[in-house]
Amino acid sequence: MIYLGSVLKTQSRRLKPVNSVNLSGHVVSAITIMDNTNVRQWLRGGEIVLAGSHTLPTEQNQLQELLSQLKISQACCLIIKCVTSPISSQKFSNILLEEEVLPIFKMSSNITYLELMNDVNMMLFKDRQVNRLAELDLEHLLRTDKPSDSDFDYISSVNNIDLYKQNACVIQITLASQTNLNHRIHDLFTLSRQLHAIFSSFITNRILSSYFVLENSDGATMILFTGSKLESDVSLLHHLQLSSQVKISNQALYIGISTLHPARELHKCYQEAVFSIKMAQIFNYKNTVTKFNDVAVWSLVEGIQESASLELTTQRLKEVLKNQDLFKTLKLFFQNNESIKKTSQQMFTHPNTIRYRLKEIKSQTGLDYQKTDDKFRLYIAVITQTLAHANN
Repeated sequence: MIYLGSVLKTQSRRLKPVNSVNLSGHVVSAITIMDNTNVRQWLRGGEIVLAGSHTLPTEQNQLQELLSQLKISQACCLIIKCVTSPISSQKFSNILLEEEVLPIFKMSSNITYLELMNDVNMMLFKDRQVNRLAELDLEHLLRTDKPSDSDFDYISSVNNIDLYKQNACVIQITLASQTNLNHRIHDLFTLSRQLHAIFSSFITNRILSSYFVLENSDGATMILFTGSKLESDVSLLHHLQLSSQVKISNQALYIGISTLHPARELHKCYQEAVFSIKMAQIFNYKNTVTKFNDVAVWSLVEGIQESASLELTTQRLKEVLKNQDLFKTLKLFFQNNESIKKTSQQMFTHPNTIRYRLKEIKSQTGLDYQKTDDKFRLYIAVITQTLAHANN
């Protein structure tokens, strides 16, 4: 991932800032020339936009609207080539100075667009090559249960850190709804940009030692490395307030997070994050973090079901829970920590109806939700039936 600050270090002689903007988190995805001001038609997000001063609107309100659209469409920055004099006029300069979010720079007329574009495109090409090789290594590490120290050599060299000796955590984020291609590309870029801004600040504050973001068509997988256990998983989650920090307009997110493991057990982190996302989708936990620790029992039950022919629930109980009203009542009863009041509110029914259904389950199965052993068997039945529905 290339940041605007890195580009400016190589182009400090060519580019001069017009306004004062914090450049942290400004990711460069491409560099392009603006040939029309209807930016929504061609801007995808993260582009360095080049424009001649003679192509910019001369009317104040039109210029302000253009800058606003560039900002909304998440342009990385605007670079104005001084072809004519308007950029030096007081009114023109004041409008540019008022822009507080979009970084704006100027370049002299004797510099060609091609010079700048070649340099930036070379940086992007090298970065993508490095990242692609790192992604291949990480995809292998996420799926192998017997990694070697040498498997970490390349990704360790990217940040000059021996990641094999680190602890790791995996986070998965999935877009909750399907959109058309253009909207999806925009949403994925917005997601990636926000994640890099968040995690790069964690590097600066020494919360993390390294991180990688693997993008896919539905969202992203984040691999976080830290040199310490941060005392507990709770401490890490305190820093990872993703549900409040990651926002995409008109798009909900499913977020699943693993527990911390030694980096050599990265595959465990991945499996936990994948399962957490699965449970978030089953229960429709949108825009909230689903922690593996909170759904670990479900994973245990699924593992037992898949690896053995052990029957965890009686046939009679299975038959009873085919009644959708009884099944949903029992499921929500456990989801709401056995609160009859909350269950009735969620089902839009009277608390006595919930009590009646629980008694009906007891009557037909002999299992009493108020007894610990029976409660466990009922909960296991809910888990197995819910997972069976999800897998079908």
